[in-house]
Amino acid sequence: MKKNSIKIVDHFLSKEEFVVVSSKHNGILETRPKPSFENLPKYYDSPEYFSHNKNNSFFSFIYSLVKKGNFKFKLRVLRRFSSGLNTVLDFGCGDGSFLEGLNNKNIEAYGFEPLLNNDLANVCNDPKALSKFDNGFFDAITMWHSLEHVNSYSETISLLKPLIKQKGLLVIACPNYKSWDANHYKEYWAGYDAPRHIWHFSPTGLISFLESKGFVFLKRKMMFFDAFYVCMLSEKFKGTKLWFLKGFILGLYSNYISLFTKNPSSSVFVFQNQI
Repeated sequence: MKKNSIKIVDHFLSKEEFVVVSSKHNGILETRPKPSFENLPKYYDSPEYFSHNKNNSFFSFIYSLVKKGNFKFKLRVLRRFSSGLNTVLDFGCGDGSFLEGLNNKNIEAYGFEPLLNNDLANVCNDPKALSKFDNGFFDAITMWHSLEHVNSYSETISLLKPLIKQKGLLVIACPNYKSWDANHYKEYWAGYDAPRHIWHFSPTGLISFLESKGFVFLKRKMMFFDAFYVCMLSEKFKGTKLWFLKGFILGLYSNYISLFTKNPSSSVFVFQNQI
């Protein structure tokens, strides 16, 4: 095992072992072995993977409530930094809930989701299908916790960049392995979520990489609810009996600490495309 690597068990589903190691870019870590695209769907095949499925569990209910609140937050972020928000691509759109919300606001929204078959006409499953859009078609492309899932983050950004208008937005949300809760839970930290999360970004690592691709960093905002979700799930992985209560308390503490460290459990980053 490489020095400074972290051994991770897929506590969520397969119970298989993986390691998280440094990648070629500073501030970005990589999960190994990387699952093949053919085998990847089996790691998502669970009714408890809430971005793809819904069930009647208490955790699913809480997730649904948070998702509704997060939609308002996401829309505020987009409108604050976009002078005209008419066309949006949500890359990794899951069940299409965000697209539906945007469409209800009279915003022309499209989605890309390779791991979930749905009947939405405005969602494609094959990256080649994105070629139907002209260069500079989108006012904004959003990646709400999806960049960490792709096979190659560099190739993905290179694919998406031409589709964004000049001075259009690229909005990325992802976990922060430099956060207090990541350091506290270590191999139990739900933010690693190996092997579904292939890549793990620090704020400086993500910003540096995107700037090298011709984007200008505009703003970073804490995703307040994510710390609670991650801490609860991490406590559940550890087998804590009162995982919900302890996770809530530590999620609150993580958010408090991040006010001083500037390293929240999860952040949304806003970049502007410079062509």
